[in-house]
Amino acid sequence: MKLLRSFLSVAVAAAVLVPALASAETPLSGVPTKIRRGFFTETNMGAFFTVGGDSGVSNAQVYLQLGVGYDLLAIDDHFLAVGVAFSQGASSGTCYGNRDGTACLDSATGEELGDNWSAQTLEASVVYGYQVAPRLLLTARGLGGAAFLEPMAFSDTKNPVPLMGGGIGAEYATQFDHFSLGLDVTGKYFLGPNVLGLAIAPRVKYTF
Repeated sequence: MKLLRSFLSVAVAAAVLVPALASAETPLSGVPTKIRRGFFTETNMGAFFTVGGDSGVSNAQVYLQLGVGYDLLAIDDHFLAVGVAFSQGASSGTCYGNRDGTACLDSATGEELGDNWSAQTLEASVVYGYQVAPRLLLTARGLGGAAFLEPMAFSDTKNPVPLMGGGIGAEYATQFDHFSLGLDVTGKYFLGPNVLGLAIAPRVKYTF
């Protein structure tokens, strides 16, 4: 948890300071930097947790997502993009079987299940954005893909585990050429075990 608190402190500081620095980099002529659209890469770093199990909500763990995408449309205030991404998050401290003392057991077989596990995902997404102010978008995202859970924390479940989900967020095109900053809240529903994971993460986007 100390690592998570330190990590989130850095992320929050970056989210606050970078826009201020970006504004300071406005060209002396007063002409705003052009907002780029097209092929992009992005990185999300924040926190991930799951809902359910004997604890109700798992302990928050570090979340990382790396993705690439392409802006398909930019018409007036409406934007549409597609992308693919790899992400990693973890669930800690909640049992999705039967708790027996400190052990988490499969209710059907009695075998031990992990109450601390990680999820690596491969996802495809569609993102719609609406410009509510100059350089500022509100976004909605739909996603689908597959997850690989290690160690396995659910009975009658094998990898890969299908997933689907969606989220909302905001994106600001900074005055640094190519760079945008965002914040995303994303839900990922693991089909089969029927467990919801939530990721809250600042985002840095680079458009070529």
